Amino acid sequence: MNENAQAAIHSYVTDMLALEHHFESALQGQIKGTPDTSAFRPDIERLYEMRQAHIEALTALADRREIGGQGITGAVKKAAASVLGIGAAAVDFVRTEELPKNLRDDYAVLSLSCVGYMMLRTTALALDDAEVASLAERHYADDAKMVMALQHIIPEAVVAFLSEDGLAPRTDVLHEIHRSVRAAWTSDDLEADPHALPPTSDITMPRPYSTQGN
Repeated sequence: MNENAQAAIHSYVTDMLALEHHFESALQGQIKGTPDTSAFRPDIERLYEMRQAHIEALTALADRREIGGQGITGAVKKAAASVLGIGAAAVDFVRTEELPKNLRDDYAVLSLSCVGYMMLRTTALALDDAEVASLAERHYADDAKMVMALQHIIPEAVVAFLSEDGLAPRTDVLHEIHRSVRAAWTSDDLEADPHALPPTSDITMPRPYSTQGN
């Protein structure tokens, strides 16, 4: 593999390591702000432990390949700026917010992480780097499972906090929410053709801004 190909792969590795470090830090703060008795704390801790495992694997890879020349720490700091620029809102955690909103932010960062690992795996496979492709596949699978888990956890957290606010929410709506989530993610059309898009009549696309005529 030539140096340009290696540089392309290594840039993705440092980007993902930067994102994982920031996510880990945010989750650590979220755990501290969640009571031990909370039904949702184990899920947050599971997310945190997953970040730690990902960081360990990415750091070991970076160390073996001497990514960053003078050390991975400097490379990660440099990559962090670009990562945070892409998803600044998603990773700018405000831990004074209620748990449902924190879980919403977790979902957003997990989605960013998923697409990052998908791009890393695509790059690695396209450039014949089996080791990195395998790592990216494992981490993508981890994050995809947590995205699916949060889609069930978040509605329950919303109802729980509505109840704590004294709003007497209907808990029976959770069944309908879970049903609609499953239906959206297991569409027959998507299973038959993953490239298929909904009919244009079902979606509204933003019109591109044009200065013509102004």
